[in-house]
Amino acid sequence: MLNLEKRMKPREALEVSPFDTGVFTWKMNTRSIEENEWLQIDNCREEDLSLKNLGPVGNHLNGSESTSLKLFQTIESWLNKRSFTLPVVDNSLHPIDRCGRLMQEDVCLMERISERWTLTAASVCFPTHWDPFSKLGLPLDDIHEPVPRYEQDLIPRPGNFMDRISDEMIVARTGWSLTACSDLALGHEKQMVEEDPSELIVRVERQTLRRIPNSDAIAFTIRIHRWPLHVIRDDADLANDLLTSLKQLPDEIKTYKTETVELSPIVENYLNNRINQL
Repeated sequence: MLNLEKRMKPREALEVSPFDTGVFTWKMNTRSIEENEWLQIDNCREEDLSLKNLGPVGNHLNGSESTSLKLFQTIESWLNKRSFTLPVVDNSLHPIDRCGRLMQEDVCLMERISERWTLTAASVCFPTHWDPFSKLGLPLDDIHEPVPRYEQDLIPRPGNFMDRISDEMIVARTGWSLTACSDLALGHEKQMVEEDPSELIVRVERQTLRRIPNSDAIAFTIRIHRWPLHVIRDDADLANDLLTSLKQLPDEIKTYKTETVELSPIVENYLNNRINQL
């Protein structure tokens, strides 16, 4: 059971509704945010960071050390300026691993190699059904190759967008899914099943992109938020947005978001029953 008292609420964590209520298409859908909004810290920080200390989770290409260290210094400076206590980090770890142990977000480092944005280092403890180790060294478009309609909807916009990120620019975007598992890390294996529909999880990734100072690299952060369905139910606008978004999922996406599709009838029935009671 998640401790909701210690965690950020949806309206606190998200600048806008994560659910797209229009005709489905993959979108960058980014929005500019202020420096103060870059990272998110709540009362579960110690608990989340303790999970990152169970063992080295960073993976990296040779040559990524210098830029990873600049990113570490950027995160450290951000926390210091806002008077957050810095956790003790093992200096023998690769800088990208040290980055991950400073913050609740996971982080990926993207650098331009042969004119293509390439994943050169990552500290990903809490993936959502993907294997960060298998993506290391891949260009941006190849990383997303399994995503249906990625080429149709997005290429070449993600790479072009990253080209345009300036030194002072920070942007955020969100992605969401439904799951029966409340774990922070979701692998490809079969997860536990939650039988109470009110406790099914709406899992939202709040992602940010920013250029790392004094480099040509981009830091991509991923903060995982998990809210039981009853939390979304109690916000009428979010509940309606989720219902609309579920109805818009095209058939070719359903094979990619399998758990979301499997849970959709249960979620729709639960939310509709609640709405009809109001």
